Order: sequence, then C-alpha cells, then structure tokens
Amino acid sequence: MSTIIEETPFLGLQVQDRLPSDENVFPVAWYAVAWSRELGTTPVKRRLLGEDIVLYRDKGGRVHALTAYCSHRGADLTLGRCTAQGLTCAYHGWTFDGTGECVRIPAHPERAIPEFARMTAYATQERANLIWVYPEAISKNVTPPPLSLFPELEDDRFALSPYEQRWQAHLTRVVESVLDVAHLAFVHKRTIGKRVSEAVTQMAFTVPDRDSIDIENGGGRLLYRFPQQWLLRPSQASSAEFINYVTFTPIDRQETMIYGYAGRTFARRIPGLSQIFSRYSRRILNEDKMIVESQHPRPIPEALRMEAHVPADAPQVRFRQRWFEFLSSPNEPKVMIKDGGSRP
Repeated sequence: MSTIIEETPFLGLQVQDRLPSDENVFPVAWYAVAWSRELGTTPVKRRLLGEDIVLYRDKGGRVHALTAYCSHRGADLTLGRCTAQGLTCAYHGWTFDGTGECVRIPAHPERAIPEFARMTAYATQERANLIWVYPEAISKNVTPPPLSLFPELEDDRFALSPYEQRWQAHLTRVVESVLDVAHLAFVHKRTIGKRVSEAVTQMAFTVPDRDSIDIENGGGRLLYRFPQQWLLRPSQASSAEFINYVTFTPIDRQETMIYGYAGRTFARRIPGLSQIFSRYSRRILNEDKMIVESQHPRPIPEALRMEAHVPADAPQVRFRQRWFEFLSSPNEPKVMIKDGGSRP
C-alpha cells in the first residue's frame, strides 16, 4: 500500500523500506505492575512480559519480586506467606529472600542448600504509589537505569485520581493510540473530543531527544517518553492545573496494562471528586479500547509503507521509527517472549 507521507519541514520524516519487526520482542525498562495499596502482608501475583511474578513485602515493608512458581515443585508462591526470612512456599516451606536465594529447607535443616534451589529475582521500586519492576534478573548483576518520572507525579500540589484498564492489544498499538490527535473528534466525540475540529490544523510536534515526542495541539501538550510513559499537561502554566498521566505495561504480546492518574491542583478537598475523575478517565479509555483491540496486524507493521500515513500521523510515524531503531539495535536490552508465553 502506498503512502502519502513525504519528507517535509513539518514532519522531518521519510518513508522507510522494510524494517525488522517481531511482536514477541519488548524493551527492558521499568514497568508498573501494581498499585502500592494492592500489596499488603499477602503476596500478589502479576504477569509481566509473558512471565508470572510474585510480589511481596518483607518485614521492613520493602517490595520484592520473584518468579511466581517455586523452584522445588512449581507451587504458586502467592499461596505462601511472608516471614522474617523472606517468602515461604505453602507446599514444603522453602523460604526465599529478596535476591531469590533459598535460605531455608525445613525437610533438611542440617544440609547445605543447593544452588539450583534459588529463584529469579527482579529489581523493584515503589514510587508515585505504584510498584515498578525491572525485568532483568538480579543475578545478572545488571544495574538498572534510574526510573525517571514526570515531576507532577511526585508534586504535592497535585491530587492524583488513579485509574487502570487492561487491553487485548499489543504495546505498540496502545502507545500509538495516545499519540493520535486526529482520532479525538471521532472516537471521543461525546467526551474530550466534543469541541475538537475534525481538521488537524494546530498540531505541532518536536523530538527533543531520541526517546521523547512532544506534541502541542490546541491548549494541550502531550509528552511521550519511550517506551512506556505519557503525560498530558496544559500548554500554558496556570494556578489551576489539570494533567493526565498513563504508563503502559506489556503483560505479554497480546495484552497491555494501562495505569493512569488524572491530576489536579484545584478543588483538592471536595469529597468524591477524585472518584469522579477516575470514572471519567476510565470512560475515555473505554472509548479507545474497542478500536485499538480491533486493529490488525496486532503489532504495528514492520514497514511504514504497509499502512497509509498523512501529516496528522507524524508523531506515530516517529514512534514507529524509534521502535524499529530499538528492534535493530544490538545495544538496547530486549526481552523475547517465547511462543508458549514464558521468557527464557
């Protein structure tokens, strides 16, 4: 299929020939996997990049993440309990600390614990009331990069109304949906697109650095950071600010989790207002959900020429270029999900 997008001063982009693509390959990055409030004294299971992981808090309240199934007989560790030594399996009482090391085998207290008893453990952080996991095994001695968040998420001036949704869609399609300005007047015509013109005449976008896309459209400024964060803030600062934030987590190649915040600096103490903002945000996501889940192919195509593009699609085209750069680069850490769903 031919495309009408050409290199122009506005786009600064060219149609590219066929590039590598693989719906099973994802960036290694900090991904949100749960709200802080969801993890108390009982272990919790989540799925990240095709693998089930178990989250638990140690006695000091720190969060740890291990592969979810015991290295002894494969029992689900979320059935276990947190102890002073770590996470104890419900089946035979094997206990694992936050690094994945097995520290106790009750059946043989006098014997040395074998090396193969250990579990795979992952680095975690708890910020902005979310639990983040870095999907590179701690045992590989890899130092994760800093988790860079938009400052509004940790700014006490903002009241943050949380929301979430799970989509049956590939990460790339979900990311593109929030970079798409032209769909607002159609998909969101009863909500945020009610007063938006069908003609895209005011959009301008820049690429501040390799991993960022900055879009201005009307009174809003959309900021995207590769691969998993997006923020909408007003183009002009004011005393009464409203923001919307989302972060994307690939559950596997078929599903993506969206965690979000609607933030405001006004009317912070009005009872029930945060719940109203959360419901409204979920409503907007629902308007997108059916459309994005219907897209084929499931991930973005492996070549720009395989779908038509117009100038309004420029931010999405830039995202595709960055995604293809990631797939092609031998230096960017990757996770590959096997056909059966589990990572190697």
